[in-house]
Amino acid sequence: MQRHIRRNFDMGLTGLGIGIILCAVILGGSLDIIVQLPMALTGVLIMEAGVWRISTRLFPNERRYSGLRAEGDRMMELIRELNVAAIAKETGKEDARRFQDTLQAMHDSVSKMSELAAREDGGA
Repeated sequence: MQRHIRRNFDMGLTGLGIGIILCAVILGGSLDIIVQLPMALTGVLIMEAGVWRISTRLFPNERRYSGLRAEGDRMMELIRELNVAAIAKETGKEDARRFQDTLQAMHDSVSKMSELAAREDGGA
């Protein structure tokens, strides 16, 4: 439900910003430039707030399995590290120790993921 609220809020901000910019352009003949430029700038800033999804900072996160998510993010870092270690090993810049250490860390991470699977935040 909150995902829909966030999406609608972001779309609303973007639409509001575009509306303010259009008003500044359409009313340009009757508005002084001192009013028109700040109005257009405000519209751009509001539109950018929607485009950059500022609502994710305003509305709470609805994830229930953040421990597993964090370990998954760590696994992605280890994948990058494994590739760097493999390249260094293949080019002869390093021995296989870094590669093996990273591979072991990946195995440990998978074990930890199996423990964290189905474990909700704040619960057992």
